[in-house]
Amino acid sequence: MHIGLSDDGSCIKGNHYQTYQLDKINELLKQKNATKILELGCGQGANMAYLAKQNPNAFFIGLDLNPSLDKKNKKYNIKLLEGDYHNLDKIEDNSIDIIYAIETLCYSTNKNQIFKEVNRVLKKDGLFIVFDAYLAKERNQLSEIELIGAKLVENGYYLNEFEYIGNLDKYINENGFSVVKAENMKKKVINHLISYQKRIEHYFRFGPFFKLACKLVPKEVLGNIVPIYFMADTIEMGLSVYYFHILKK
Repeated sequence: MHIGLSDDGSCIKGNHYQTYQLDKINELLKQKNATKILELGCGQGANMAYLAKQNPNAFFIGLDLNPSLDKKNKKYNIKLLEGDYHNLDKIEDNSIDIIYAIETLCYSTNKNQIFKEVNRVLKKDGLFIVFDAYLAKERNQLSEIELIGAKLVENGYYLNEFEYIGNLDKYINENGFSVVKAENMKKKVINHLISYQKRIEHYFRFGPFFKLACKLVPKEVLGNIVPIYFMADTIEMGLSVYYFHILKK
């Protein structure tokens, strides 16, 4: 599940706000008439299956350290590759129309290498689409309380650390990309994050229920409660940002 987004910032009932990122990518696939698409950090392939269903003539490649695909999605034109997105040596130069990454590049500590590899395998005029979160300030400019807030979110998501948004300009320029779109999604995400925060507070009030959940639910799932709870605060206080980038080779 991705961070919820909506164009007007409202918390839409149903699943649309949870597929916002995919719907934006789908629009670009159709605009570009893309036939070969690569997802970086595909996980269990749910994103590709959603897009492949709407683009039956396109071929999707998913790269992940431990990729998998649900049986019901194996009917789609999808190929899984096991590997690290810092090294795309299994993919030919200038062969991909669109590459996308949804909330996965935040785990990299060498994004410049990713941008270099993405540029190599993209076709001329190909697109690199990224939805992700970043620090809004350089780490050495953070106050003590801001550092604590950043670390709480990072530890909850099992990140080394969020990267400063300003570093992206360097990676973009050094690797030959032009910016088609760079949108701060604060207004489109904040109400969803606040709604998540209220739900978590509601669960906390039921002490016995929460203790039971701690025993039954994997710690990796429970760990996400902390960053989700604090994300709204870090964005509202200007500590973190969530961005939508469209980059062109």
